[in-house]
Amino acid sequence: MNVILYAKGKLGRKTYDYLTDAEGITLCGICCDSISESDTVINLAEDSYNPFDLPSYTLDQIGSKYTGKEIDSVILAVDNEIISFVSRRLLQKGVYDIALLPSYYEEDMYEIYDDSFEWIEINKPRLDYIEYHISFHCNLNCKGCSHFSNLIDQPMFGDLNSFSKDMERLRELFWGISKIRLMGGEPVLNKQLPEFIYRAREIFPDSDIRIVSNGLMIRDDQKDLFKAMRECAVFFDVSLYPPTEKIIGRISRICDDEHVKLTVTPSVTQFTASLDPGGNSDPADSFRSCPARHCVYLCNGKISTCIMPQIIDVFNDRYGSDIQPANDDIIDLYEEGLKGIDLMERLRKPMDICRYCSSQRRSFDWAPGYDPDMKDWIARP
Repeated sequence: MNVILYAKGKLGRKTYDYLTDAEGITLCGICCDSISESDTVINLAEDSYNPFDLPSYTLDQIGSKYTGKEIDSVILAVDNEIISFVSRRLLQKGVYDIALLPSYYEEDMYEIYDDSFEWIEINKPRLDYIEYHISFHCNLNCKGCSHFSNLIDQPMFGDLNSFSKDMERLRELFWGISKIRLMGGEPVLNKQLPEFIYRAREIFPDSDIRIVSNGLMIRDDQKDLFKAMRECAVFFDVSLYPPTEKIIGRISRICDDEHVKLTVTPSVTQFTASLDPGGNSDPADSFRSCPARHCVYLCNGKISTCIMPQIIDVFNDRYGSDIQPANDDIIDLYEEGLKGIDLMERLRKPMDICRYCSSQRRSFDWAPGYDPDMKDWIARP
């Protein structure tokens, strides 16, 4: 098979080294263009030269070689965040046989095999992002938690069977998902977390999968969890709350010892409150200014542009409010005739429930929220 490698950085070099020795593969050229608005080559692998011993081609040239049957496919070895962009550009040039190497293979601990490469299904789009609650309750209970975790008094977990079914349904609609965040609440509270990890990776081999944690429950005796994370190339995203900051050194040492990658946010010193219980805000304005407008949320066969329409009942039940999502705010994944591209378009628009969020958000210092008050969530209490 004659292929052109569309490559970047360390991942590109690792892929090049593997394909050079792969039986039945002939590398015919390289394209390092990834971000240019034109078809000129921007070599992201190095600043000023092609580091591979191959000729460089523009996208137009690659399209001509593919349609002229000089090459059989293009293999992508680029950052996860630009895979959708790059694959769309190739499709526009008439290249329909595209494979990718998931970007986590850049890590030294992951060895490339023939079955490491994933073929893109060109009749489906790729979803940018999805988040799922492994646990709804939390050990930290932040004041004004945007997921209302400090209002949930009893342990409440995501359902593994429902999660598996819904992820398989998403796989029918999308050829891949760029980022999957398994979160909460505090996901490490769920003893089934390793099983969620295995299912997510099995169904979406291309995804950047993260466990979003406050870090306080990460211990060195959680061998099953670390094993699942290593085997599935799943990383921790730890939010650096003040209590976490005191022990982040220990957390880092545990992750290093277990060979699990850890990323840490900047210090979390403030939260924001945005609720407008009267529903008097302009949905379009609220959506435009919302930091969560891309945080697509999945729960029990339903999907929404953000978490709010699917968890607002927690707030309503505690405080007797009546904030209600419209029927269209929550989309049934199993809706007859639903297509991935249409679902993506619906998820990119303001929801009716956005009128209950003010674009003028109130900031306040982070604090524990063991005695929550309705005002903690109100933009203008």
